[in-house]
Amino acid sequence: MTNQPFVGLHHVALRAPDLEQAITFFQALGYQKVHHWHLPDYKIDTAVMMQSADARSWIELFDLNAAIPMQGVGAKHGEQVVTGALAHLCLTVSDLNAASDRIIAAGATRMTDAEALALGTPVVNVRNAIFEGPAGVIIELLAPVSFPLDRAPA
Repeated sequence: MTNQPFVGLHHVALRAPDLEQAITFFQALGYQKVHHWHLPDYKIDTAVMMQSADARSWIELFDLNAAIPMQGVGAKHGEQVVTGALAHLCLTVSDLNAASDRIIAAGATRMTDAEALALGTPVVNVRNAIFEGPAGVIIELLAPVSFPLDRAPA
């Protein structure tokens, strides 16, 4: 076995036009604010790290003025988010229907109803739904799934 230094996804970083709205939104989905900071050298007035309920992943939120490295072009107040900067954010959920209700209650807009998909060969059956959250972020909710090459959590 090779000495693989990459373990898995740690966090997804997002710039939010309304940082407090984004924090409130992710708190409604079970994320907890675990740290915050500012870095004047990068024009970061506020950055927040939020940890998932299972403590296995994080979402990092920045204010809109943050001059951080990113793909695409940053949106300014009143502008649309540039397509391609972030395809989507995928969250595993234990109950797709309950999670769908909660994400809508938190302010997201439903883009697709819950659906079952058969993916690839060998077939992996997934159940998901897609929503639009703060700042136009596309959020996929995914019922627990295992893929053929998955390894058990450490």
